[in-house]
Amino acid sequence: MASPSSALFVAAFLAVLSGHVAAARTNLTAGVPMTPPSYITSPSGVFAFGFRALDRSSPGKFLLATWFRSGSDDDGRPSGSSQLQSVVWFARQSSTYSSAVLATAQSALSVTADGQLALADTADGGNRVLWRAPIPSLKRGSVLALLDSGDLQFLGDGGGGPENVLWASFGYPTDTLLPGQSLTMDTRSEGKIISRRADTEFTTGRFTMGVQTDGNVVLYVDLLSGNSPDNAYWQAKTDSSSGNTTVTFDDQGGLSSTLYNGVVQNLISPVVTGSAGKFYRFARMDPDGVVRAYARAKNVPDGGGNTSWSVSGAFPSDACNKRTSGLQGVCGPGSYCTEQKDRLRCVCPDGYTYADAQHTDSGCTPEFAPQSCDGENNAEEYTLVDLPNTTWETSIYYKKFT
Repeated sequence: MASPSSALFVAAFLAVLSGHVAAARTNLTAGVPMTPPSYITSPSGVFAFGFRALDRSSPGKFLLATWFRSGSDDDGRPSGSSQLQSVVWFARQSSTYSSAVLATAQSALSVTADGQLALADTADGGNRVLWRAPIPSLKRGSVLALLDSGDLQFLGDGGGGPENVLWASFGYPTDTLLPGQSLTMDTRSEGKIISRRADTEFTTGRFTMGVQTDGNVVLYVDLLSGNSPDNAYWQAKTDSSSGNTTVTFDDQGGLSSTLYNGVVQNLISPVVTGSAGKFYRFARMDPDGVVRAYARAKNVPDGGGNTSWSVSGAFPSDACNKRTSGLQGVCGPGSYCTEQKDRLRCVCPDGYTYADAQHTDSGCTPEFAPQSCDGENNAEEYTLVDLPNTTWETSIYYKKFT
């Protein structure tokens, strides 16, 4: 008879083996729900879709997401900032402008008996639906598959072909575009990708890249609904009476807009010819208001787990100097913008502190009691401080007095 220790070893080995088998699933079918921290993979194993644990500040919370696989974060443990950077799609609560769905250990994603794709939570004995894929009425799906492109597709009962795709994540982008993915004004994405509030926060951010109904490609700040030109701090000037502009990200890291007449305009130029196929890539509307293309070498096992993402291109190049028509910039009141490596930084002058230390782009507030405005020139009530090499423009936050 085997000793207790050897029996435990065999049991543990079988548990690990069964875990690898479960992780190797490439689709989701009716009757086999997926629960945290399980996931499915694309055929090549480059992408995973399923439940992704958030960082340690949100224990027991999971994203329903698609991400680039990496050997260091495949096991569902809480993720760090660099690992969450690999998330390229996540389920939103409802509308285009809502934050991510947060699942719990009691959540399950399933193909329901009536052919729908739904995420439900069974905590407290209930069956609350957290998210449901929007598919045409009277259509029934049967299989959820993750393609090697990173597109997640819910397929109907019929045969193959595009007409059998009832829902696809490429049609509902969040903050990221993958090679081969396009953005256009339609009823699904509303022509937008919207930043996260921060790299590790999957709440709705302050910045949006959108294709307007007139075809103009625009970057907006603090846009919560609609396509208002008043909120634009950058525009490609691709508008026309015909509209119908399409923004596409390609496998060489180029982000371009194609006008109704076929004219192509680069937003981010492709990397040197010949690099296609050697790197994993994505383009993202980052939390600081800059659209960046990222790349990571493929020549590392498990999708490049030992390499980091690097910026291969970005626009606009001088985001610190961009303003809306109402003179609103990327930083909040009382702060000024500086360009750091791969990120903009909003800084408080001496004597001021961040209004929200976690979100430094929210502006700064004085640490001192405001001086009086009694009309008397009392030098003890204020101090003038030089800020060398800083442009402090009139904006919605300030007025200039003579």
